[in-house]
Amino acid sequence: MKYVGFKKEITTGRYLNPFGGFEEKEVTIELRTDEITGVACRILPYRVRPAQKPDLNFYLDKSPESLCPFCSTLFEKTTPKFTADIIPEGKFRRGEACLFPNAFPYDQNNSVAILSSRHFIPLDELTPQTMQPGFDVCRDYFHRVAEMNLGYKYCSINWNYMPPAGGGLIHPHLQTIVGHKPTNFMHRLLASAQSYAAAENGESLWHNLIALEKDAKERFITSTGVISWLTSFAPKGMAGEIDFIFQEKTSFFDLTEANFTELLAGLAKVFSYLYANNFISFNMALYAPMINNRYFWVQGKIVPRFVINPLGTSDLNYFEKLHNEIICPTVPEELCRELQLYFQQ
Repeated sequence: MKYVGFKKEITTGRYLNPFGGFEEKEVTIELRTDEITGVACRILPYRVRPAQKPDLNFYLDKSPESLCPFCSTLFEKTTPKFTADIIPEGKFRRGEACLFPNAFPYDQNNSVAILSSRHFIPLDELTPQTMQPGFDVCRDYFHRVAEMNLGYKYCSINWNYMPPAGGGLIHPHLQTIVGHKPTNFMHRLLASAQSYAAAENGESLWHNLIALEKDAKERFITSTGVISWLTSFAPKGMAGEIDFIFQEKTSFFDLTEANFTELLAGLAKVFSYLYANNFISFNMALYAPMINNRYFWVQGKIVPRFVINPLGTSDLNYFEKLHNEIICPTVPEELCRELQLYFQQ
């Protein structure tokens, strides 16, 4: 099997353990680097996860429905509209789902899509049926942008679910980005795939990565059809990372209705796992070219997020922010085995 760029180094620390009579204790730390993503990660020998589900009322009380700009009483007054050349009605709608420009954009073309009129949808109720209208309006928007032939080449669907993941509002919403250039991380993925193809006589990095992970039986969760689900060798979050890759899909517009049905069914299984393990928050991104790019397969990542009790400490610290390395007490191989049980249900 072709090399795809996973590096691992083991290091050992020692200290006198106050919880063991001050006997000397050795602690093993794995230093992992994924040369595809450029992520450097330190896998620690202990598991951190919320011991009990955080009090959701803490967040709900601070973001009441009466003050939510995405709820019905304020929605039409406080949410922007597209110009008439994009859509005469001003917004894209599918049932209760609605997509509109972001009032505080991160990019030239940054929109927001609410899933429904419901102010709060808990993780265990993020079913495929609940999510589908929100993803549908994102698809409608991307198709309209493509029709306008403005030369955009890249797009993404993104999700900050709940405040621990950077969600500014409780009301569940997606964000889309469309642009001439890929974001920095997507650019890294493209560059890695192009370099790999040049070094391996045109072979696909993604094809060989999936085959390698499937053979290794360590981080390959399952295949649900077109989508391969994996845990990342070097995750971008303390609670690990779940990756999904659409095989042979080289553009967003290669994705069919059935492909999205498969995606939402898989996401619901991941969210069921998070709910059962007392998480209340996650980040998600789906990365895609808008025109076929043979080097890239449409793919995405889910990173569970949490705060550390009792002080509500963030799960990000100086290693992530200032050293570009991830501290991860979650062993990806263990996370894979746990998630496999949910995909078998």
